[in-house]
Amino acid sequence: MSAPPTPEELALLPHDDRGPVILGVHWTLTVFATIFLGLRIYAKRLTGRSLWWDDWILLGAWVTIIVTGGLTTTLVVENGLGHHSWDLRISDLAAYIKIISARATFTLTTLGWTKTSFGITLLRLTKGRTKAFVWFCIVTINITTFISALVPWIQCEPISKTWNPMEEGWCWAPKVGTKVWIGMGAYGALMDFTLAALPWTILRDVKLKLREKIGVIAAMSMGIIAGAFAIAKCIALPNLGSGDAYNEVELFNWDIAEGTVTMMAACIPTLRVLVRERRLATSQAYRLGNNSNSNGYPFKGSKSGRGTAKNGTGVGRGGDDVELVAKGGESGSGSLGWKGVEVERVEGKF
Repeated sequence: MSAPPTPEELALLPHDDRGPVILGVHWTLTVFATIFLGLRIYAKRLTGRSLWWDDWILLGAWVTIIVTGGLTTTLVVENGLGHHSWDLRISDLAAYIKIISARATFTLTTLGWTKTSFGITLLRLTKGRTKAFVWFCIVTINITTFISALVPWIQCEPISKTWNPMEEGWCWAPKVGTKVWIGMGAYGALMDFTLAALPWTILRDVKLKLREKIGVIAAMSMGIIAGAFAIAKCIALPNLGSGDAYNEVELFNWDIAEGTVTMMAACIPTLRVLVRERRLATSQAYRLGNNSNSNGYPFKGSKSGRGTAKNGTGVGRGGDDVELVAKGGESGSGSLGWKGVEVERVEGKF
């Protein structure tokens, strides 16, 4: 361990502060993730559907984001995180290391749970080998998440040596923990891209208007952005061993960006319900105001304005824009039909 710089040397060193950047990025993205999650829950209530496992897991991930935000704020305000190492304010090294380790655990849990939530959503749309593959992704995501979240707490024996370096015992060789995180992070990025690509396979043979198919696939493939952030995080991870805490700022920004963007990506497909509801309400109001001879119900087969899809499946408020339903009982072929699009109007289509 090198000796601290003298006052003369300290005066010549840089004294940048990126703590406000860390807090700005974290809480801005947290606000956006909260809005997206709130709209997702509102959309579920609007369509009369109860929360499912994917929703509850996302809510749990949101809690971990808030906890991570609290820990990050503590590190910035009380310890000067965002400064160079020589400007950090660490009066209690053990407490500082514990907070850093806890933040890493909660951040990694966020990543695992947000990916798991989207995987569970895909389980409702798949069957056979594709469904088995989605289960494989979910299980392996949680295994890697569990291992990654434990890394800060299992590097030393006894565990207390982690936050008390002078204690007798042993620890992993330098960089081992970082290499584990890079490997697990790379696998997480692969899962982001894989889960984002699955909707293309699921919807490939479903009969939809091209515009609707592209819209739904795009909405369900936003995880590609999270995958890009995961790669950026892996590139920033080696900075953990640079010897200067200032170089770790990018890592703090990328890890919260990956988790919150994954949450937003998981919410976007459900939010299309709100867009459709607005479109339906606008279309209905237009017809009621312009067709004096109309019976007031703009859609076929329902006096509630809900209508029916071409394939006979009820849509509107009762349907989810990303929910596929098996139709094997009707055709015997087990093909997938789309629920929530291709609504017919009395006069033309919208």
